[in-house]
Amino acid sequence: MKLTLKSKIWFTMLSIVLMFAFFILVYFPNQQEKSLLRNFNTEVQNLSGTVALGVKIALTEQNFEGVETALDFVKQNHHLRFVSLVQVDSTKNTDGTWSVKKTVFKTYPDAFTVDVKAESNDSIIIKHSAFSTPIMKGEIMLGMSTEEITASKQQIRSTSLIVCFIVLAIGIVIGFILARHISVPVLALRDAALKVGQGDRTQQVQSTSKDEIGQLGQAFNKMVRDLELAESERKAAQEQLIQSEKMASLGQMTAGIAHEIKNPLNFVNNFSKLSLELMSEMETEEDEEEKKFLLDSIKSNMAKINHHGKRADSIVATMLQHSRGAAGTLIPCDLNQLCDEYTDLAYHGMRATSQEFNSSIVKDFAKEMPPVNLIPQEFSRVILNLLNNAFYAVNERYVKQLAEGKQPEGPEVRIKTEIVGNYATIRIRDNGSGIPETIKNKIFEPFFTTKPTGKGTGLGLSLSYDIMTKEHQGKMSVTSEEGTFTEFCLELPI
Repeated sequence: MKLTLKSKIWFTMLSIVLMFAFFILVYFPNQQEKSLLRNFNTEVQNLSGTVALGVKIALTEQNFEGVETALDFVKQNHHLRFVSLVQVDSTKNTDGTWSVKKTVFKTYPDAFTVDVKAESNDSIIIKHSAFSTPIMKGEIMLGMSTEEITASKQQIRSTSLIVCFIVLAIGIVIGFILARHISVPVLALRDAALKVGQGDRTQQVQSTSKDEIGQLGQAFNKMVRDLELAESERKAAQEQLIQSEKMASLGQMTAGIAHEIKNPLNFVNNFSKLSLELMSEMETEEDEEEKKFLLDSIKSNMAKINHHGKRADSIVATMLQHSRGAAGTLIPCDLNQLCDEYTDLAYHGMRATSQEFNSSIVKDFAKEMPPVNLIPQEFSRVILNLLNNAFYAVNERYVKQLAEGKQPEGPEVRIKTEIVGNYATIRIRDNGSGIPETIKNKIFEPFFTTKPTGKGTGLGLSLSYDIMTKEHQGKMSVTSEEGTFTEFCLELPI
């Protein structure tokens, strides 16, 4: 059974009070009774000795009235049950042994019958005091009633019982006060700590007392303030890292865009220059057949210029479309076109950072893919992150195999779209080194990365996971076999 703090305080106080009550109710009365009985026994023995001494003096002086006077010494004592003058005679037996015979010589009160062999019991205390004179040997046998002692015992027990109840009541009151004084602030501190653990950094506890609990409350309040400050600084640092990650992705995407636009622009420039040369040649040409051939060539060049111009315009239009949507706004998008564009952008961005990089790309897009509601700016970042990681993985494995003198496997990245139930699914698969099983469950955690220091912040997959699950209410999972492949699966509700 789990005991609360208040229960523990109550249990402790009750244990102390019960121990004290036991002392008051049992031990203390018992000691008092023993002390009373011991003192009374001593008093009776002293009285008996005093009477015996008086009788001895009287008999020695042969003053028989003095014997009565000695006995009168205890006759007025209200405890007196009897006092007897006992004659003790020693006689020799026929076998040579001695025997003692006691005979009651005189008793007060006269009607009281005394047994010389009587002993003390709960109602009477009997004491013997011997004396010896030339006239006789004997002893004084004194019996005192214990009624007053018994009454005193009862009084002690009654008083002890009353005191015990008073102590118990005081203990309960003190226990209640202590339990409230200790448990209330401690429980308040516990509740505040639980809320802080749940993310509420505004919790503060009342700390009015000057004792250790008050100091603990003040220390807790300071800790929460420091934690809030540290949390703010951490969030600011995290925001800077996130921004750095976004800028890094943007830089790589910009390199890809530049490469994608540069190709059609090169074609436009080259065919424009060639067309100008053909036009100049046509002006000086007199042969009509040759002029017609030159004119056809110029028309062909113009068609090629128009084609590549439209290609450049398509790239720019796609980028503008993705930038027009308000932050957090879902708009219908052509998923296949988006994946196609950003696959090329990611590839050429990787090529821009590493001239030696090369990889085959396999695109397998669903033919009848309906428009999917997306936040283009955010979802494109997910595609870029996963493709950048895929290209990095296949390149790293290729370079490693070359360094080890092995026949490298050609780098390959696959991207596939399909409809599975009520979800549009994107699968990005690479034949890189794969993800070890021991860290697979950590790859979506912030700041976790398998890349060398300086080559990754560990935020790409974490941000991608949040974008998929929180902003698009989708799913993101990974399947991998170490040394063979890694495949990320994105699922978007249709």
